[in-house]
Amino acid sequence: RQQGSELIRRSKLHLVDLAGSERVHKTHSSGQLLREAQAINSSLHFLEMVIVALHERKTKGRQHIPYRNSMLTNVLRDSLGGNCKTSMIATISAERSNTEESVATCRFAQRVALVENDALVNEELDPSMVIKKLKAE
Repeated sequence: RQQGSELIRRSKLHLVDLAGSERVHKTHSSGQLLREAQAINSSLHFLEMVIVALHERKTKGRQHIPYRNSMLTNVLRDSLGGNCKTSMIATISAERSNTEESVATCRFAQRVALVENDALVNEELDPSMVIKKLKAE
């Protein structure tokens, strides 16, 4: 905020490492690692549902976007079709054994690129400054 101004500008910064899809049959995970892999896959599944719903809202007039299905999508609500500038960095592997995962990552990134946000400057009046100004008048 500028010195003496009544306006406050607010912003958010979310940095999220989506960790990638965990292929349980490849990693032979068990116990705690298996539960973590399942949680990662679940979050990615719900994120995919939101991305598809946002695209359908634009193309087919869909009304409901399932943000509340996971904590990840709920926290990223503004970044997913909301009032934020959003960037995604997709990393893939050049290894032949990871071709399936790399192609899936590229397809996911293409779907994310179709999501459009309407970013506006978030400004609001500081109530304490307004009160102070009114008392001075």
